[in-house]
Amino acid sequence: MIKVIIDSGADQNQWFTENYDYGFLPLSIILEDEEYLDKKDISLQELHQAMKRGKMPSTSQPSPGQVKEVLETYRQNGDDVIIVSLWKNLSGTYQSINSVVEEYKETHPEFKVALIDSRSGSVVETLIAIQAMEMIDAGYSFEDIVKQAEWNAEHSSIYLTVDDLKWLVKGGRLSKTAGFFGSALNVKPILTVNDEELYSEGVVRGNKRVYTKLVKKMKEETADFPEQIYFISHVDQEENAKKMEQQLKEEIPGAKTMIFEFGAVLAAHIGVGGVAIAALNAKPETYILPE
Repeated sequence: MIKVIIDSGADQNQWFTENYDYGFLPLSIILEDEEYLDKKDISLQELHQAMKRGKMPSTSQPSPGQVKEVLETYRQNGDDVIIVSLWKNLSGTYQSINSVVEEYKETHPEFKVALIDSRSGSVVETLIAIQAMEMIDAGYSFEDIVKQAEWNAEHSSIYLTVDDLKWLVKGGRLSKTAGFFGSALNVKPILTVNDEELYSEGVVRGNKRVYTKLVKKMKEETADFPEQIYFISHVDQEENAKKMEQQLKEEIPGAKTMIFEFGAVLAAHIGVGGVAIAALNAKPETYILPE
């Protein structure tokens, strides 16, 4: 069997957990010098509550020992593994996993394992993982699934906005200058990624206007492939996610959407109230709509 593993950078929801059989590699959340393993020692709801109380968490990547334990479990089960990881430019997670993966390729050449750099995180990771698992169910080969997953990572777009830039600035994910101007002017940033970094593409006043801007950008970038699922995610603000979903369906009638919650790691850096939207920006060779 081929198994997909996601890390704490990916977003999940009830539908996702109930419909797919996947592995999970947790990162650690650090609150007031105490370290908690994501989903094992701390829930997403507990993290949200701590953040609302003004606690500013940090995160740490999985240890080589954790990665080895996960890989060894699947290897002994006779499974091949595809890991979808948080972007290496956002976290050391990819490098930590990759060092173990390369070692396993040498010591266990019979064990097929591939590591996919999502080139982002959040629902982009989720999108890549879902398509990989749909292709597994459809009987595609390991090589074809890996090839398509890498293509999907290279051809995904994500835009997000946050309520307070202090979270991204303190976590080192955004420059202090960008954070200062966003906070001082009381505007909503439009954030996205390029080949090197997460950056602010502009600012808009008010939630409704910023959601409209994000939706229009996504509509432009997916004009050649609207027949897909648009992924929306939020940090403890489902109402905001539904507002963006409504605007998306007004701009793209018949658009299929799914709403997720940010995983603990990115939620810790984005802050309560953050909302993101993601989709493929080109038509892939293989795309399977989940039932």
